[in-house]
Amino acid sequence: MSVPAEGLVSVASNVQPQAIGTGSRAAKGKTVLIDNYDSFTYNVVQFLAEAGADLVVYRNDKVTLEEIEALKPANIVISPGPGHPLHDSGISIPCIKHFAGKIPILGVCMGLQSIYSAYTGVVEFAGEIVHGKTSEIAHDAKGLYAGLPAHGVIGTRYHSLAAQLPSLPKELVVTSKTASGVVMGIRHTRYTVEAVQYHPESILSVGGREMMVNFLSWTGGTWDANPQAKVDAAAIERAESTTEPVLAMAADGATANASTSNGHAPAAATGSVGTILERIHVQRLKDIAATKAIPGFSQRDLDISLSLHLAPPLINFPERLLRHASRGLPGVMAEMKRASPSKGDIDPTAHAGAQALAYARGGASVISVLTEPKWFKGSVHDLSLARRAVDNLPDRPAILRKDFIVDTYQIAEARLAGADTVLLIVAMLTDEHLKQLYDYSVSLGMEPLVEVNNPDEMARAIRLGAKVVGVNNRNLHDFNVDMETTSRLADAASKGGVILCALSGISGRSDVAKYLNEGVGAVLVGEALMRAKDKRAFIHDLLGLPSASSAAETVPGSVVGHGSLVKICGLSTVEAAVTAAEAGADMLGMILAPGTKRTVQLDTAAEIIKAVRSLPASASASSASLDAEAVAGSIEEGVTPEDWFSLTVKKLRSRAGRRPLVVGVFRDQPLAEVASTAERLDLDVVQLHGRSEGIEWAKFLPGRLVIRVFSVGPGAQIGRDLLRDVSRPGYHHIAALDTAAAGGDGGTGVSFDWSVAKQIRDADALPDVVGGSASRHMPVLLAGGLTAENVAEAIKVAQPFAVDTSSGVETDGKKDLAKIKEFVSAARAASIQS
Repeated sequence: MSVPAEGLVSVASNVQPQAIGTGSRAAKGKTVLIDNYDSFTYNVVQFLAEAGADLVVYRNDKVTLEEIEALKPANIVISPGPGHPLHDSGISIPCIKHFAGKIPILGVCMGLQSIYSAYTGVVEFAGEIVHGKTSEIAHDAKGLYAGLPAHGVIGTRYHSLAAQLPSLPKELVVTSKTASGVVMGIRHTRYTVEAVQYHPESILSVGGREMMVNFLSWTGGTWDANPQAKVDAAAIERAESTTEPVLAMAADGATANASTSNGHAPAAATGSVGTILERIHVQRLKDIAATKAIPGFSQRDLDISLSLHLAPPLINFPERLLRHASRGLPGVMAEMKRASPSKGDIDPTAHAGAQALAYARGGASVISVLTEPKWFKGSVHDLSLARRAVDNLPDRPAILRKDFIVDTYQIAEARLAGADTVLLIVAMLTDEHLKQLYDYSVSLGMEPLVEVNNPDEMARAIRLGAKVVGVNNRNLHDFNVDMETTSRLADAASKGGVILCALSGISGRSDVAKYLNEGVGAVLVGEALMRAKDKRAFIHDLLGLPSASSAAETVPGSVVGHGSLVKICGLSTVEAAVTAAEAGADMLGMILAPGTKRTVQLDTAAEIIKAVRSLPASASASSASLDAEAVAGSIEEGVTPEDWFSLTVKKLRSRAGRRPLVVGVFRDQPLAEVASTAERLDLDVVQLHGRSEGIEWAKFLPGRLVIRVFSVGPGAQIGRDLLRDVSRPGYHHIAALDTAAAGGDGGTGVSFDWSVAKQIRDADALPDVVGGSASRHMPVLLAGGLTAENVAEAIKVAQPFAVDTSSGVETDGKKDLAKIKEFVSAARAASIQS
């Protein structure tokens, strides 16, 4: 029989229905079959025709509901088909919604998935791809299965998608499954709507013809009008008494235990509402489906974004976790968590970015961000904020997406938001699904943290090849905590060669010390750290570091104890530059911007640079500069990461300790010109003094330290733009503050209120947002009207990283060699006294 691509075909069958099943005769009226463009449709039509159906077949995109309604159909069949029901089933889902409760509806394969989707259930990868596989079907002996034997029903399977059992809509129940738990049949609790995932019309299936006869015997839209289906009131009541029904209509009246749901998730409801983990699983499947449906958020959109390299760079999660293992220190995974199912609200107002930065400053190796929205009140936006908050730390912590990962979509989403790793919970996943998610994460460069809770799960994680395994001391099914769980699994982890992490319930150093003795390499701390008043002190206590160490690392690279560096600017002769260098200046500035009275031509600048760099190193060494090896050592020894500016301070001091740094000053020149000149002269530092240079220019001047000048307005006002950009990490390395003047920026010899510089130096929003956070000082280069007479007071008030003068060491507009020496000497003396 052929089915035209356009229009429909009426099937008049002379084949008499066989007396099989419990159906006595086919209902009178047309049977409308929606063809989802599948070759198996022909077999379905044949079986229905043999059973006595008067068939009308429509392609799923060639008919309207009004046209179907006009036929006054006796029943409707939704055929098999390729693709996903939400995208490829045409009118199938609208048809189900329109006719359910009015006439019987049968779904086959995609037909089942369409019914499941119509009631907001989730259809995803089944955990396996089957083509022609036969499986014995366990069923409830009702509806389609009425009169069929308890054993011996065989289904032929051709599918890669399946209904996700944890997302089972309340209107539906599971009628049949494979031995492995893949859903093979569903039924509406009250309406004559039923479907099978497999192909009863296949030649290899057993019981298919009987099922077609049963279907054709139904009339009307409800089960109470069809006693032959054996879906009695008691069965309906049992089904509707559960919040998440699972095989609620079992033949013996008992609720069957579905240990595996569709090959994706384990342990479907063991009680009337399921465990906490199961309920979360259900919700996450619905959340993912809703997100995917938003334009711009599909899997395809995520794949395109990844292919365009829109995800930020990764770091190696296992390596970062063990960074300080050689010193006997565990990795600390500090968690951003607003709430939990067991504790309720912990800190619902917590800001993910601020929390992450506080943890990083405290010495965390990993920032764990809860992104589940309903029970933990998190989001992917939190993950993004956490990553951006630490992104400019030269040795930043790794970012972990902690969630209930059941779809590769969540992994791609995490990667785009800046995650370096994701959590995979073995208890939620079959081996096949676990491997699929693990392999996908690794393909994106992210080694997952694989979570286990018992010996069986540990064995599964080791077989998987996981490198990092976390033992959750909390049982996710009942959320009870047993701190010995990690201890019991430590030996298996050691034999398996994995990095062992202890998760949940850790509240202090005593917990950590015990685990370290058992071979644990890292600990995850959530609630206790969220509630801690001093984040840094808490993390250092976990690490076993004394509080003095914590305090010492509060301001790495601070100017305190090292003195202010000295910059002499506006140099235009070899003599003046050499004098400044020999006097002990740390930075020598030349104006390379055109049109000023101090502008230096490039040939002259090259001569000055050659002369300065030919000086003996001892002649230019500064007592305010740190030895390079000492700097490297302090970075190596520190547990807390250097921030952008403090590391710059150390680099600059180290370089200036070998010889004075040559600074080229530019103003409102094209970026290409600035870069070319810096390359030609081999400048150490580029100073951007104009108004047109973008804040991001520093990123396009590789190999150069960048000083960005900010002007302080009349009345010592701190402008909003100044505060916004002066301390923005990741761009300029040093912020210079100069006096704003009409018609230009700086260079006037006029000073501003130095207390403004002190305010900017000390401005750090983090401690006000997250209590107990380590504060950081902003290194500031102070300029504007400084002379040998006032530089000591300026250093005392502003406590700058460096001081800068030009007109303050001039007489009649030219550099005065004596004033240069006096200024450097006065600045050095003031630094020692401060």
